[in-house]
Amino acid sequence: MSEFHPKHDGLIVKPLDESASDTETRRGEVVAVGPGRPLEGGKPHPVDVKVGQRIVYSKYSGSRVELNGEEYVELPEDEILSVSAD
Repeated sequence: MSEFHPKHDGLIVKPLDESASDTETRRGEVVAVGPGRPLEGGKPHPVDVKVGQRIVYSKYSGSRVELNGEEYVELPEDEILSVSAD
């Protein structure tokens, strides 16, 4: 995922269970993380998730993007519903 770097608190997520189309949530693995939302002083507030973590997000969250024939979802950090403890 070195071709793209999300801005601010954006994430790029690889969906894991698109076959579960009847549920309202999706699971995915974080493949890229932005530097964080800029604060008043100009420094970014770090994003709380890291590359490799698995997350749950709403199936309506973010924007679907296709890169090199693979589907990804770009979404802001605040649209994450939960982070896996694994």
